[in-house]
Amino acid sequence: MRRPAPALRGGTDDRANASAVAVERAADVLFLLAEHGESSVTDLARGIGSSPSAVHRILVALKRKGLVEQRASTEGYALSWSVLALGRALNEQSGLRTVALPFMTQLRDSTGETVSLNVRTGFERICVDQVESRHEVRWVARVGVPSPLFAGATGWTLLAYMSDRELKTYLSKVKLSPLTPHTVVDQTALRRELMKVRANGYAISLQDRIIGLAGISAPIFDRAGEAYAAITVGGRADRLDATTFKSWAPSITEAARKITEQSGGQPPA
Repeated sequence: MRRPAPALRGGTDDRANASAVAVERAADVLFLLAEHGESSVTDLARGIGSSPSAVHRILVALKRKGLVEQRASTEGYALSWSVLALGRALNEQSGLRTVALPFMTQLRDSTGETVSLNVRTGFERICVDQVESRHEVRWVARVGVPSPLFAGATGWTLLAYMSDRELKTYLSKVKLSPLTPHTVVDQTALRRELMKVRANGYAISLQDRIIGLAGISAPIFDRAGEAYAAITVGGRADRLDATTFKSWAPSITEAARKITEQSGGQPPA
């Protein structure tokens, strides 16, 4: 869960501070709705550590701007479809989705599994697009919902290419909580796994983030040679294993390399 906005303190810039905190709390509300779906005022207030009356005022403002809507049947609040316009604008601005989509489709067709495109945002990552598997029973990524970096093939890929200083900061601030019995929660063990990812050029995940889910991921680099995104193939763990993933590794890393190249990025020196 995201950290709530801090309480106000006295000072000469109280009005500016109040405006900044209001914006932070509005953002907290939007992120909670993205993560949990329709929610009541009480649940949202508890989630961001604020009063129901304050959250109600935030929701009224967000509703006025068309970013949330209130369900008549339950009186709960949910994100509005207008939010998609923000994500669409970001995708168009970066061009990443446009470049990646043909390669994602090729990988879906060759592997038969869902392919997702993910970007790093702070100490989390977000899926920004996917091409779904044609299997009747398949994994479907949660587009727009933040996920941790310390578990799963995508997160490991993005962590592995952090600088030593950045990784140290990450590990000092983020608790490695077990998401499944297979999650690596020891920092030393996680560092060893990340070294393997960097040496191989891809990461493999076998149910360490979600039970029943397995995946393989490769990094996409920006102009500075930093891994800001990743392409991931994922599916049911009962039909995917390490041997299968290793056979797919050349095509996945090649797709990531071409996306990097065509989007103007370059691998680290």
